[in-house]
Order: sequence, then C-alpha cells, then structure tokens
Amino acid sequence: MEQLLEIVSVFLLSTVKFVLGGVPLALFYEFSFFKAVTVTSFGGFVGVSFFVYTSDGLLAYFKKRKTHKLNKHPNTPPPKKFTRKNKIIVIAKRRFGLIGIAFLTPLLLSIPIGCFIAVRYFNNKQNILVYMFGSVLLWSVSMYYLYKPLFNVIRAHFF
Repeated sequence: MEQLLEIVSVFLLSTVKFVLGGVPLALFYEFSFFKAVTVTSFGGFVGVSFFVYTSDGLLAYFKKRKTHKLNKHPNTPPPKKFTRKNKIIVIAKRRFGLIGIAFLTPLLLSIPIGCFIAVRYFNNKQNILVYMFGSVLLWSVSMYYLYKPLFNVIRAHFF
C-alpha cells in the first residue's frame, strides 16, 4: 500500500512540476531507473495531454475577459510585463519554434505553462503532443542521471 502511494504521489507531481518535483521525489523514494522514468514520464504525458486539451478553454476565457475589460475601460491600455522568463520564451519561440518551447517546458517552465504557451502560438495539437512527450521522456532520463549522484551524497550524509 505504501508503495502504491509513493507511485501515485510521484505520478501526480510529475503531471505539473516535472524536473523539480517528480524526478527528485522518485529518487527520494529510491525508485529504480526503469520505475522512476516510467512513472515520471507517464505522469508528464498525462499532464501534457490534459493541459494541451484544456488550454483552448483557458485561452477563450482570457480573451473574453480581456475584451470585457477593454470595453469597460477603453482608454487604459493594459500594462505589459516583460520579464527574463518572457524573454527566454520569445527567443525560444522565434529561434527554435515548437521544439524549443517543448525542450524548455519540463526544465524551466512547468508543464501547464509550457502547454499553454505551445497551444497559444502553435495550432497543430498532434505536433505539440509529440514534441512535449519527447521532451518529457528526454528530461526524465537526463534528470534521473543528473540527480542520482546528488541524492546518493545527501543520503550518505543525512540518512
């Protein structure tokens, strides 16, 4: 029963916060390589699928809300915030397209935000899913091998 709760918690965390959530938690629970990659990847796949298909509704809601605000206050333009993260997203979109957004999503962005951005700028959901799934799988394997030595050191000194 405890093992099932561990798997479910890693799976659910991987649906939204992948690199800084699901993979480290899998290592904390001492999952094997295959188990960690499988559970975190499937969690990421479910998160990507859910957020790609619900982003259209969110975009429609925000567009309706913006139109309502502009009709209510037509003379005040909304202030645009341009942060460092926004700059990275714009550069990735212009220079690398969907592949760049998909590559950055599990690492720098969270899965919901990355899917939202991808759906906002690119129309083909099949391509979005394929590239996001590939990125999730790539980062799952990569982060397992990058975090594993760190967790071994932490476990040796603190547990």
